[in-house]
Amino acid sequence: MNVVRSIDLRCAPDRAFSLFTKHAGQWWPADRRHLKDELPTVIRIEATGRFFERSSEGIEVELGVARVFEPPRRLLIDWYPGTGPASPTQVEVRFEAIETGTRVTVTHSPGPAGPGAFGRHAAGYARSWDLVLAAWAAQD
Repeated sequence: MNVVRSIDLRCAPDRAFSLFTKHAGQWWPADRRHLKDELPTVIRIEATGRFFERSSEGIEVELGVARVFEPPRRLLIDWYPGTGPASPTQVEVRFEAIETGTRVTVTHSPGPAGPGAFGRHAAGYARSWDLVLAAWAAQD
């Protein structure tokens, strides 16, 4: 059981990768963020593996760990939302060059959390990815 979603962006893979890893705070939907802040929060995935959200006051929450960071082709992330750091789910994001830009495919799978924990949250993950990818496409 996986949640798989994809979108086509009108930008090159390196730009799409940067939008997701360095600039997600500019477009990530407000109701899908973990910190409540009047100002937009920073959401970043770094080559060091850090994946976090930071408020305008400097409060941070760890959202996961990037296990694979291969710009501009692929990310593999231990994903904490929904299950936590002790038993994360796994998100793979692939960036494929196409004639009109980049096809991005997100595959959210049980990972270390296992199928039971993932199954309890799968419908929510699917709804969230639909909202996140729509916001990302609008940013592009």
